[in-house]
Amino acid sequence: MLSGQVAGVQMIIQGINAVTGLMIVRYMAKDDYAWFTLAASVLATLNLLGDGGVGTGLTAIGGRIHDQPGPFAQLLQQGLRLSFRLTIVGFVLAAPLFYGLYLRIGASSGFTVTVLLLAGFAAWPSVSTVMLNVANRLHARVGVIQMGDVTGALVRLGATTALWAGGWLLVLPTLLATVLAGWSQAILIRVRSRHFLQAPAVDVSYQSELAGFVRSLYGNHIFFCLQAQVATWIISWLAGSSEVADLGALARLGVLFVAITSPINFLAIPAIARIRDHGLLRRRMALALGGAVGVAVLVVAVAYWQPAPFLWLLGGNYGHLVLELPLALAAQGLNMVAALAWGLLLTRGWVRHAWITIVTTLVGFATGAALFPLGTVAGMLKFNAVAVLPTLMLCLAIIVFKLVRTVPVDAPSH
Repeated sequence: MLSGQVAGVQMIIQGINAVTGLMIVRYMAKDDYAWFTLAASVLATLNLLGDGGVGTGLTAIGGRIHDQPGPFAQLLQQGLRLSFRLTIVGFVLAAPLFYGLYLRIGASSGFTVTVLLLAGFAAWPSVSTVMLNVANRLHARVGVIQMGDVTGALVRLGATTALWAGGWLLVLPTLLATVLAGWSQAILIRVRSRHFLQAPAVDVSYQSELAGFVRSLYGNHIFFCLQAQVATWIISWLAGSSEVADLGALARLGVLFVAITSPINFLAIPAIARIRDHGLLRRRMALALGGAVGVAVLVVAVAYWQPAPFLWLLGGNYGHLVLELPLALAAQGLNMVAALAWGLLLTRGWVRHAWITIVTTLVGFATGAALFPLGTVAGMLKFNAVAVLPTLMLCLAIIVFKLVRTVPVDAPSH
């Protein structure tokens, strides 16, 4: 029952965020939306680089000391300080790239500097929320985490609605709304988590251990930035603001697949993790993957035959994307299935060398770049679809190999 409630609240949060995102797409001028799309890429990049492995370190170390108030408080404080420094480092690394991309799509220098500064101001509360929510997650305080998520989503929706009603749905005001939402969530989480930070000080340091996690994982986080944002970066460099806006608008339709994966992530994957009967495991995995594939195919087919309702969601600026629409949904569907397959592998403990996905992703990038023109929206969408195929095929191959074994997958070896 509790997991169902958690999934329900999470779907509500995703729904609020989807309404906000679609409002911005529909009512923001196209050039402004291109610049806003790039600003969202800046935020996503800074969030990943600001974490840099600290969150993983807090979870790993905190798992063994979360019931010791003094050491746990010291750990959190040191993790917050380290992630703050990494956020600054990430800004220094990312700012030159995005400065060049903004100028490439026609933004002025002053505007670009303002956007980057606002993005930097929004990044730290987001990163600090992630760090403090490690403590809440270790203490099973799911309600606090979701309260913060709901608060941030509602503040952003309310501010965006006010901007739209007042005719101020421009890049900088909308980015300010994102800053306000991030700080609102961060302040709430900080207040609700302050007792974790106020325990008596102890003479213990976890800095070297946390730094070890950063050294081993920071490269992965840089790669995750590349993996998630490469399409936006490439089309910003090779095309113009119109193509950036088109690609960003189509990406908003990914909320359709988020609505599908949320209950799977919160309900199906944990249930599959607990299964010990081999036959039942086969059926449940086949049902999860088959259902995801079936829904993805259905969504793409409907979009192909009846694109008008989908394009209506995006507004009049994007009504010409009839051919690109099914390509975008196909790429998003493939990514959804690949993410689900990877999640199933992780939850069963079937992943020994996680770095292999970096290799498969790079193979996908190289293949897509060789096959399609990257200066067009259609070409980038095909690139996205092909780029995920090697990882998806690898995940499915491992799952099939594990499931066709004649002995139970969790039986001890002798």
